[in-house]
Amino acid sequence: MSDFPFVVDIQDTEHFKLQVMEASKQQPVLVDFWADWCQPCKTLIPMLVKLAEEYKGAFILAKVNADEQQELVAAAGVRNLPTVKLFKDGAIVDEFMGAKTESEIRQFLDAHIDNESQNVIEQALELSESGAHEQALEALKQLNQDDPSNTDVYLATARIYLQSGDLDNCEAVLKALPANIQISDEARKIQDELDFARATKDAPDVSEIVAQLETEPENHELRVQLANQYTVSHQYEKALQELLYILRKDMNFQEGKAKEAMLKIFEILGNQEPIVRKYRTKLATLLY
Repeated sequence: MSDFPFVVDIQDTEHFKLQVMEASKQQPVLVDFWADWCQPCKTLIPMLVKLAEEYKGAFILAKVNADEQQELVAAAGVRNLPTVKLFKDGAIVDEFMGAKTESEIRQFLDAHIDNESQNVIEQALELSESGAHEQALEALKQLNQDDPSNTDVYLATARIYLQSGDLDNCEAVLKALPANIQISDEARKIQDELDFARATKDAPDVSEIVAQLETEPENHELRVQLANQYTVSHQYEKALQELLYILRKDMNFQEGKAKEAMLKIFEILGNQEPIVRKYRTKLATLLY
């Protein structure tokens, strides 16, 4: 029997029916199929247990030892370990295989499970977007006291500092993150946005740069500044157009400064965005 109130070790088929199939009609049940010999399982299980406790009963974690419960493994169609399946109302609604980061598991859970902490974070971000930065930060400060293990609070705090223009505090929060969170997609995205914000802090405004470029169209440094300004104002395609112009003229301008900026924009937007696919293709044509 588990030492944790929201974690259960499945003993047999009947136990599975009771603790997973029936229990999932009341609340989601996350089933982790694992084995002692599976190294990724040993990394994954502590994260799942931690999240089960953090979500305070929003879901139940059911652990199935694949070596001991081969009948259940076969019935569930499990072919690789670790495999994690989410049950709701007696049926599988989603699953993943292999090791995941804590941030990825949170995203998986939050797509199906109502998480009060996540609701607070989303509300704080909405407040910040409306300009109520101090109120948003106060909400996250309280959440951090109530749910100190939730690293998403720190990422949201960094983003709100960025939105408010407090770049130093944004950077301080990012640097204080655990190493595994610092390399997460969201942390890297915020860092890239912070880099662009710093680059535009004392730069001329867009109209001034555009006017100067009319007389100095080959001034690539000015064009980088314009791309930075477009990026900060979320005019990403305009930014990419300016950077592509530079790369067509000088691929190695300032040791690849334009290419580096383009790659950062790709990271901010994510690989699934059509604009990213479009300009990755354009960049690849130049490179190869």
